[in-house]
Formats: sequence, structure tokens, C-alpha cells
Amino acid sequence: MADIEQIDIEVLTGDEPDAGTDALVYLGLGGREFLLDNYDEDDFRRGDRNNFRLGRDSTVTHPSENDPSAPRLTLDDVTRHPVYLRLNAQVESDHWLLDNVWVTVRTDERDLRYGRFALDGSGSDHSIWLGIRAGLVLHLEDER
Repeated sequence: MADIEQIDIEVLTGDEPDAGTDALVYLGLGGREFLLDNYDEDDFRRGDRNNFRLGRDSTVTHPSENDPSAPRLTLDDVTRHPVYLRLNAQVESDHWLLDNVWVTVRTDERDLRYGRFALDGSGSDHSIWLGIRAGLVLHLEDER
């Protein structure tokens, strides 16, 4: 099966009071977790749209530790394991309002896209709070 060359992640944080977070956010994919933390940026602020790239042309702070090619992941790995976002909340005040997320897994053969399509749209019924009191993980689904 095709080797993963790059993973692009787009994350929208809600635009309500206390929507942003300083907690660490991880992408689970292919049986691994990847830290979403862009170099020299303050990610996940209220109303922000953050873009992350893992693998080739990485934008994250720790590119070698968050590289899908070390060890090599394939599309087969991705389809065998859940794809999710995880908020690493340590205290009750570590909460985050997620408006939406899209993950594109890129190979030379084809791309796979994941998201939480119930969040597409606008309004409070199209966002979700993550945190100790609300749950820390949001599973994503593949676009069909």
C-alpha cells in the first residue's frame, strides 16, 4: 500500500469567550500520535484557523519526532486504526471549543480526507467543547 508522504491538518477554534487553549493537542493516525504545534506560533487561540503539516515540508516544532515516514506509515496503517484529535487537558481550565478539523493524508497514489462532518456549518450546534468535563477525544471519519 502507498507510503504516506505528508499529512495536512486544518483546525478551526471557536469564537466564544475562553474558546482557545494552551493545552497540547495531538492527532491520532495510523496507530501513532502526532503533536500539533507550529514553530513560533501561538496555536488554538479564539477564532483562529491553524494549519499544520507533518512529513515533507513540515511546519511543526518537532518535525523529526512527528514525521509519518519515521517509521514509515502507509494508507493501510491509516485505514486499520482510528483517526482522532486528543486534547491533553491536565486541569479543568484546559478546555477548547473546536469548530472543525480536516485532515488530508497525502501519498503519491491518492489522498484520504478525514473530518467531523457533523461540525460543518455554523452555529453552536456545529462545534464541540473538549476538556476534562466534556471528553478529551474526538474521532474523525473518512470523507466518502
